[in-house]
Amino acid sequence: MARGLIDLSSALALRLRDIARLLDRLDRLESGTGRWLETQHNGALAEAATEMTLRALRAAADPTNYAILTFLSAHTSAPVAELEQASGLGRLALAERLSDLVQVGLAARNIDTDQVQGTAAGGALVGLIQSIGEATAKELQKIKPQTPNIKR
Repeated sequence: MARGLIDLSSALALRLRDIARLLDRLDRLESGTGRWLETQHNGALAEAATEMTLRALRAAADPTNYAILTFLSAHTSAPVAELEQASGLGRLALAERLSDLVQVGLAARNIDTDQVQGTAAGGALVGLIQSIGEATAKELQKIKPQTPNIKR
């Protein structure tokens, strides 16, 4: 498996692990059993992994979100105001997009400092998309335009 795919799958798995731990903790608080996580079978985990992967791909495939992720992959951390300027989005529209990216683990946001960071998953997905784009461009260069054979 390519390095980008390994990085992306590892980061998404960590995000799902955190969500599963949170749900398990809630189960302990609500029912007192704390058995939710141990009752999850491989099929449910695979389904959740597929769902998270599709959500991440959907979020990253949006051109504006992709531009945000590309910006974040080039910066360790950025103030929201700087990202507003770079993206051309207003604060409210940017906040919604960031929420979508944070929810699937492609970005992180520190509300106290008003800073946004890219995550390993976001960086891996940007790298993977760039690799696919570069490979596609190389293949496209191999295609020679054919001139029609016109007889006059």
